[in-house]
Amino acid sequence: MRLTILFATIFSLFSFHLQAQRASVPNATEGKVVTGTVLINDRNPVDFKALLAGLRSDWGVRIDSSSQSEKTLVVHTATATVMFANMDYPASPAEISGAVEGAWLWRSAAEEAPRHQSQLVVSVIGQASRPLDAYKLYTRVTAAALDNTRSCGVYLASQYLLQSKTFFLQAARNLNEKVLPIYCWIYFGMLQDGGASSAYTFGLSELGMPDLEIVKSAHSLQEAHAILYDAVNHALQNGIRLQDGSQIETQEGQKINLKLSKGVYLNDKVTLKVAY
Repeated sequence: MRLTILFATIFSLFSFHLQAQRASVPNATEGKVVTGTVLINDRNPVDFKALLAGLRSDWGVRIDSSSQSEKTLVVHTATATVMFANMDYPASPAEISGAVEGAWLWRSAAEEAPRHQSQLVVSVIGQASRPLDAYKLYTRVTAAALDNTRSCGVYLASQYLLQSKTFFLQAARNLNEKVLPIYCWIYFGMLQDGGASSAYTFGLSELGMPDLEIVKSAHSLQEAHAILYDAVNHALQNGIRLQDGSQIETQEGQKINLKLSKGVYLNDKVTLKVAY
C-alpha cells in the first residue's frame, strides 16, 4: 500500500507550487496534500482549456490564477493549489490489480480498470489544519477531470481505493447537497473471521483520526459496516475528532466507547476498537 515512483515525480514538480501556497495561506506552515489518479481510456492529451472551464462553470471552483505547460496544469484558489499532470502511460498494473480485489463498490473493476491507457494525476495542497476542505476540493477537481476525459475511474493510492467514474461523479454531485463522499475518501473493509464479522476503515488517519476496527462481532457484516460508516460520517459532519475514550451511538441507541490499541487487521497501525 504505497505510492508509486510516479507520485515522487509529481511531488517534485509540485514543490515550487507547494512553497508558494504555504507562503500565501495564513497560519499554514505545512500543507495537506491529497493525490489521486484518474484512469483514462485513451492516450489523447487532456484538454486543459476545457478542464479549466469545467472547474469554474460545473464544479464551482473559484480560480485566482492558473498556468499550464504541455502536460501540467496548475490552478491556484484562495486557500489551495491544484496540479493536474497528464501521463501518457497507465498506472502501475500491480497497484491497480491489488486495488481491484477490494473494489467492492465497482463490480466491473476487474474488466474496466486494467484497460486504461493513460492517467491524469490530480494533486491538491491545502491547509494542514483543514484536511476535510482539501478532500472536498480534491473531490470537485477530480470530478471535473472525469467530466472532461474518456475515463473509467479514480485510484486513491494512499487509501488503496478504487472507484468507478459513475460512482465518483454521483458522490461529487451529492457533495453539493452536503452529503460527504466518504466512500471516495476512505476504504471500508469487511471480512468473516472464524464465523464472526469483522470490519475496518483505512484512510481515516488522512483526516486526522485513527482508523476504526470491529473485531469478531456477533452482528452481520452489513451491521458492522454500518456502525463504522455512521461513526465516520457523524464525526466528519460535526467536526468531531474520534479518539481514545470517544463514545459513539448505534441507531438502536447503544452507546459504545472507543479504545485505542494495536491494530488487528491494520497491524502496522494503532486503531480505535469498536466493541460491537
